[in-house]
Amino acid sequence: MKERVFKNWKTTVTGILMLAGGLALVGIGKATLSEYVVFTPVCLALIFVKDPSFKK
Repeated sequence: MKERVFKNWKTTVTGILMLAGGLALVGIGKATLSEYVVFTPVCLALIFVKDPSFKK
């Protein structure tokens, strides 16, 4: 599990940034906590998903 998170760093960083951005929006009042809770599973899934490969 740890290898998947660190080896596929692009989607991991994207998921973490989206989590942080969502918390920031809740903090400044642009989003509600219930909206953030619905959004969180998508971000958590991005942390563990493999990076897409575009090799031909």
